[in-house]
Amino acid sequence: MDIRQEFRTKMVRPTAELVVAPLALDPLSAALARSVGFSAVYLGGGGMGYARGTTEALLTASELADACRAITERVDVAVVVDGGVGFGDAVHMYRSVRMLEQAGAAAVEIEDQVSPKRAHHHKGVEHLVPVDEMAGRIEAARQGRHGDYPVIIARCNAFSHEGIEATLERARRYEAAGAELLMLLPRTPAQFEAATGGTRVPLAAMTTGPGRTPSEMTSAGYALSVDAMSATVLGFRALKAGYEGIRDRQDYGLTSEEVAATIREVGETIGIEQFYEIERRTTERG
Repeated sequence: MDIRQEFRTKMVRPTAELVVAPLALDPLSAALARSVGFSAVYLGGGGMGYARGTTEALLTASELADACRAITERVDVAVVVDGGVGFGDAVHMYRSVRMLEQAGAAAVEIEDQVSPKRAHHHKGVEHLVPVDEMAGRIEAARQGRHGDYPVIIARCNAFSHEGIEATLERARRYEAAGAELLMLLPRTPAQFEAATGGTRVPLAAMTTGPGRTPSEMTSAGYALSVDAMSATVLGFRALKAGYEGIRDRQDYGLTSEEVAATIREVGETIGIEQFYEIERRTTERG
């Protein structure tokens, strides 16, 4: 069973194990996540937009597919990709999913905001498309793949804008259109309970930092939890402190031995020994 097949199997409800996918934007961070025990990572649009000095609203389908392919080429990990609004209408969604399938994505999250996506999304200003339009995106996403991958996750942002009943109606329509997981983003206990009781397919959560325990989530029907900002927040804080150390002390705050050991660990994490072995048998032989 390969990593994508294993991931799909774990997405069946009910599940005994919550799959947690921290943010990983490149092969190094994905390999590090894998080395500490995560079987899946999240290639999030928000984090990727920030890493490129822009916003997810300005990313392209090819940028996202290239980032996914860079991870799957080197790391045996299930990649959950934030496909946003599909970079256009339903036919653009079709091609975007086809590209992500070829890039090795295990799952793609698509959402019901307007296209093109707006930067104001980061400030909580969201504009939802009509239900039928989103259903069309989901159907096109299913048609865009040749087989079972990527798993289609439909994200709905309606709880904060349209209320519980309207959100559950959207969820039912999205499920009927072919969504295999639903990401409903409840913010209150009442919304959390409504999402649990009003849906039939597995649920996906998006977290940033502390949240409910894995056992609470699995009991409520959640199969997946993605952390959309982990690599961004952790990396930014660590780099800021390190850069300040270089500026103020001309060092990393580490001994020379610790620096050397870290560099070795980076090489071990990405599997550099594989390349050494090839060279030992060929160009470096003798």
